[in-house]
Amino acid sequence: MGTIRTLIVDDEPRIRRGIERHVQSLGEGWEVVATAGDGREALQLLQGHNGNVDLLITDVKMPEMDGLTLIKEAKKLYAIYPLLISGFDDFIYLQTALREGALDYILKPLDREQFRNRMLELRDVIAQDRHRRLTRSEMERDTEKLSRARQIQTLSYITSTDINITNLGCWVDEFPRGKYMLQLVRLDTLPVKTRAYTAKDWKAYFYALENILSEVVDSELSHSGRTGWCFFGGESDFWVLMHGAQDDEQFEDIGYRLAEKVRTSIRSYTPFTVSIAYGHTIEELYLLPEAKRQSLARMNYRYVRGGNRIFHAAERLEEGDSDLLGKEAAILSQMLKRAVDQANEADALKVCKRFFELIEQMESPSRIQSAALNAVILIHSAQLENTRGLSDGISIMDEIQKVKRAASIQELRSCILRLAEYVIHDIIKSRQSSNVKLIEQAKRWIADHRAEDVTIKKIADHVYMNPTYFSEYFKMQTGETVLDYLTRLRIELAKELLRDTRLKLHDICGKVGYQDVKYFSKLFKLKLGMTPSQYRESTNSDPKGAGKDDDEQ
Repeated sequence: MGTIRTLIVDDEPRIRRGIERHVQSLGEGWEVVATAGDGREALQLLQGHNGNVDLLITDVKMPEMDGLTLIKEAKKLYAIYPLLISGFDDFIYLQTALREGALDYILKPLDREQFRNRMLELRDVIAQDRHRRLTRSEMERDTEKLSRARQIQTLSYITSTDINITNLGCWVDEFPRGKYMLQLVRLDTLPVKTRAYTAKDWKAYFYALENILSEVVDSELSHSGRTGWCFFGGESDFWVLMHGAQDDEQFEDIGYRLAEKVRTSIRSYTPFTVSIAYGHTIEELYLLPEAKRQSLARMNYRYVRGGNRIFHAAERLEEGDSDLLGKEAAILSQMLKRAVDQANEADALKVCKRFFELIEQMESPSRIQSAALNAVILIHSAQLENTRGLSDGISIMDEIQKVKRAASIQELRSCILRLAEYVIHDIIKSRQSSNVKLIEQAKRWIADHRAEDVTIKKIADHVYMNPTYFSEYFKMQTGETVLDYLTRLRIELAKELLRDTRLKLHDICGKVGYQDVKYFSKLFKLKLGMTPSQYRESTNSDPKGAGKDDDEQ
């Protein structure tokens, strides 16, 4: 954290010097930039420092300009945090000052320990807000930066968990049309020496990583008319969203070169290595959550092939570019994962049988092992997605080691069958827990309020559950997210209302809980393959008066 720059204002020199000594005793993280004897002098000092002051410590009653007026005038011009030093008889002044934005107050005479504790608390507040203030001031000076920051914020929301994208309206309109690729950049196993890193070290390194990402994306894409956004994803994850024209034939090649440049740059300029994973190109930004899911799934292959690599949709994880058997095995692995997701043991057994009939046709031991490892990773990911880590779970590394130690195809078959059965039973057990009644109660509440502004917090409060836990548990119990369930109910209600040709689309949109008609129409078409007006025409035998609604255009 940077130094906290402090301005001290008091009309008594003795008290000013005392406060200055108290601040300096806090250590090197604090700096007294100036002291003043009244508010007018303090404003002049602020102007001389271009407002580059974090904390204003001021007395209440002073000649020329009192502390309350100083706070009002200073906050008109500068992002500054006021702290009042006051006597007992200034209580009315203190109340007013707190309303004007003062962080806190301390009574005279100053107690050294109380002062120290209060300043440490204020340091945390200032540290948390400093970056936001700087970012906000930069965005206000540059309209283009403001727009880009808003786009990045939207992307951060969309790639976060428990976000109801219906509340964002037609957010895709803020982005250019074309095709997109979402890449996940994740730190590999950290070097041993990082154990000695301090919080300050990590802050510096994460800042460096963000800068490297931004510079690489700008240099690799800007000259070719393509665009990219970089944003932090939490823990050791960063995301890169790349955009190109619809007819960009080199888009996937450029995407791979971008990922390779990011990987090598981070390896060259930091002590770390990263792995980068991404799925298929998307042509509709509403599919961004699916692109995120594909990236996370591809990242799991780090367990098999190690770090400092790029895992992408076009890559042949099975050996050999023309390995037809490997491609078919990958498809069957996906089918197996889907059967496990659905907790369908019979289907899982059938797919396993087909999978090993194919495996027995392979001649390369390494290709056989690679296909088996692929299946293990996908089955394990099904457990993580459906239980959210709430079960006892299994160790993915243990299962990988079992596959690597297997001496025959029969032993491989036993490993994968046993794993699939275990995960299916674990999913079924999770979905049959005692809290199912709470989920049914939540479903009834959602159905009763689906036309309102429904949030996960409102639903969770109704069943007395933590919102994050409720969101995960709902998906675990029902197999679909809260948003998917709410959307399905709203679409069903919309279908009923569309049969009444007297209702305008705008009215129907409001009745099913959407304020943006354009977004509702796009969502309706995405779910049913036709617009609301087309659906109305297809379900009414007398289409008179049921033409295309103006709001849908």
